[in-house]
Amino acid sequence: MKNRTLFHQKAFTLTELMIVIAIVAIVAGIGIPSFKDMVVTNRITRMTSELHGALLLARSEAITRGSNVVICRAVNADVLPACTNVNSNPMINTGWAEGWIIFSDGNNNGVFDAPVAPPGVSDVLIKVQGPIITDFTVGSIVPVPQRNRLVFNSTGQSFGTFMRFAVNRPDNDTTVSHDRFICVAQGGRARVSKNICSAAGG
Repeated sequence: MKNRTLFHQKAFTLTELMIVIAIVAIVAGIGIPSFKDMVVTNRITRMTSELHGALLLARSEAITRGSNVVICRAVNADVLPACTNVNSNPMINTGWAEGWIIFSDGNNNGVFDAPVAPPGVSDVLIKVQGPIITDFTVGSIVPVPQRNRLVFNSTGQSFGTFMRFAVNRPDNDTTVSHDRFICVAQGGRARVSKNICSAAGG
């Protein structure tokens, strides 16, 4: 009688399969919220960093050039660099997250004008920021009080009163700590805060 070699097929039992499925479900339940949280914080960090850096640049350029420099909210600035008079409203737009422009205001009218003669009087475009986000349900940047432009004079001071930019989290995000604020003092200095800031320094 010839020896027979038996081949045994290895497979998961039903119990083992159920355990694997349970582990995958648990890992997914932990990992997906963490990933969503990371996406939100990265987006808010980027929006905050971009605008804060732009405010610092505008102030620095005003001091360097010895003239008024304007940073103003713009819609599709990378297509048409022009200030907008439409107020920021997180219910219908993304506010300053739609973009902005920075320019040296040669004729001090607060509006970016096409270059005109003589040199030294013309406006000079310094920086253009296109839309950071376009869907207002995933975030927005809203100034308090409402302002569509800030003007820095030759000493780096901003015209007007203290203000803040609220960098808002998505509508479906209940984590209040995700919000950020950019505080602009009357002297023109801008800083980032995790808490709502006020003129009193809070």
